[in-house]
Amino acid sequence: MKSFLLKGKRPIIKWGMLPDETYFEGTVPEGFSLAVTPSEGYVVIDIDRHGNIDGEKNIPDDLRMEIFGTLNYETKNNGYHCWFKYTGDKPLGNKTSGLGIDLRTHKGYVVYYPDNDIREQLHLIKETSPILNMWLERLFSYV
Repeated sequence: MKSFLLKGKRPIIKWGMLPDETYFEGTVPEGFSLAVTPSEGYVVIDIDRHGNIDGEKNIPDDLRMEIFGTLNYETKNNGYHCWFKYTGDKPLGNKTSGLGIDLRTHKGYVVYYPDNDIREQLHLIKETSPILNMWLERLFSYV
């Protein structure tokens, strides 16, 4: 993982050049937000709600408990970021699905809204099940 500051939606540094395990320390200044990039092997399911799109309604019923049973938090638009350790074997892309559900990998980042440090929350991140892997791979795999 790594964390850094955003001004608006833009990183204030070349975040891709930061080594893993580099973290912003201290209080996030007014007018900035904190971004976190998952380490390789971790993914964040970004469930959006904006306009007439509600990604939560596009989550299959049999996956709801698993998706919301891991580290998750509400976003500023009443969506969610749900963190997982991906156990599948297909490469997943940092991409959108068109369903109000996006995926962020080690090649992307999400705004981290909680007041605590992401490092204090890592123990809450669950591994993906085979059924969740199939769903993620159908939506976000390159192959």
